[in-house]
Amino acid sequence: MNKMNELCTLCDIQACIIIYSAYEPQPTVWPSPLDAQQIISRFRELPEMEQTERLFNQESYTIQRIQKSHKQAEKLQRINRLTDMKIQMHQCMAGLSSLQNVPLSYITEMERLAEQKMRDIMARMDELEKNGATNLQMGGTWEH
Repeated sequence: MNKMNELCTLCDIQACIIIYSAYEPQPTVWPSPLDAQQIISRFRELPEMEQTERLFNQESYTIQRIQKSHKQAEKLQRINRLTDMKIQMHQCMAGLSSLQNVPLSYITEMERLAEQKMRDIMARMDELEKNGATNLQMGGTWEH
């Protein structure tokens, strides 16, 4: 009940809770039965389209959370794949591993990554040349 009170205050909304329990003969109602009745009456007076816009039930909440989790999982998979690729590239450049057993699609992605890194390096070098600065003057750091 406290959380609903906080939610109503923070979001500047009117809401009510009706909780039915197998152990209680009467439902628990917040803020009060009369206030809940008024809130529900105002809600039912709204056009159907507005009612469904504001309707939020367990099913829609669960679907929303699942979709958000899927997007987050996809993002993490992309990040993990990129990190794995960078590690593989560094190991190859250090002579610690080879690309012998790496799938062609993975090597193609690594090539794109290396090309992008080269473009970034060239752009940074051009920027430094334009400014007439050297790495020592800039106090630059090496990011890999």
